[in-house]
Amino acid sequence: MGSLKEERDGSFRDEQDRVLKKRIVYIWSLMVLVMGGLTLGWWEYEYHPTNSQLWMVPFGLILLVTPLFVWFSIFVSDACSLSEVDKIPMVSQPVRPVPDDSV
Repeated sequence: MGSLKEERDGSFRDEQDRVLKKRIVYIWSLMVLVMGGLTLGWWEYEYHPTNSQLWMVPFGLILLVTPLFVWFSIFVSDACSLSEVDKIPMVSQPVRPVPDDSV
């Protein structure tokens, strides 16, 4: 049996791990989004006048749009999980005394 302090520290540590994982996903998604934008910009600057290297356009668009879907799914998932946490009582209910029938 752990103490209340140990339980709080464990739940705080779990929350920190969850936030860290989310931040890592956001950073990677941002890097992918930037790479997609740079790919489209490079194609626009270098190849658009001759309409060559057209494979870069869908590739850049996929890299540009995919992180938006990832961010949206994380946001919705987080919003749904927060509503589930709000339903769970954070403190235990007080114990009701046993009625005394001796009177």
